[in-house]
Amino acid sequence: MTGKDVYEIIEEKYDKRWKREELIVDADRFKTYDEVFDRQNLDNIFKLMKRGSIRTLECPISTGKEANVYKARTDEGFAAVKIYRTSNSTFGAFLDYIIGDRRFQKIDRSHRGIIYTWAKKEEMNLQAMVDAGIRAPAPHGLYKNVLVMDYIEYEGGPAPQLRVLRTEPDHWVEMWKDVMRTVKKLYRKCGLVHGDLSEYNILYDGKLVYMDVGQSVDKDHPRARELLERDLSIISLFFQKKGVPGAEAAAMKLYRELMPAQISEELPQNR
Repeated sequence: MTGKDVYEIIEEKYDKRWKREELIVDADRFKTYDEVFDRQNLDNIFKLMKRGSIRTLECPISTGKEANVYKARTDEGFAAVKIYRTSNSTFGAFLDYIIGDRRFQKIDRSHRGIIYTWAKKEEMNLQAMVDAGIRAPAPHGLYKNVLVMDYIEYEGGPAPQLRVLRTEPDHWVEMWKDVMRTVKKLYRKCGLVHGDLSEYNILYDGKLVYMDVGQSVDKDHPRARELLERDLSIISLFFQKKGVPGAEAAAMKLYRELMPAQISEELPQNR
């Protein structure tokens, strides 16, 4: 779908109520991203506009296998709009993170039903994090596969991923401490395991902001143990490479602290 196609759909469906340029500001900026702007998604975006969650989509922020994220204008300023791909061929893998989560006992297992559940799951996880005092984008609206949340800004643009940050050794140490505190708070206060914690899913706006939590699972989920160990292994390796001494050992110590004693005893003593 080209940028022109997007405008044609908007003109056909919405010109009687809105000028087309008021929905998407500049279609040319969406040409490499607008495969998500099919008729169904435009309807979903329109619903959120009617609710007052957003006014316009301004520009793309990022694109990924599961979703695209856009900067949007609101009455108060800006927001981020995450549109989950309903054409995602890997949607079936989402079930591994949904089935076993006590919050989702009955789900629609159709293609779109799974995507909508995934979006709802991310909204719920973000809200739980915000309520627990964890720095995460607060959700402000959800309709089917379109989620509106805080726009995280840094120095006049979208906040960068942690992986591209350049800073001093002492700063890396302080940020590692923040990660450890956050993993513990997420587990103990929210009852959640992130499930995909890495330098790609942490933003920096002067401090760390934790995001992309659609896959985060309840601590009683059958895969919680596996995912917590994987999270700590991946993120500690990143900080170890940044010169934080003992990061990997500290991560495994935290894992043993959070897991029940009988599980801890099964862990290898050296990694």
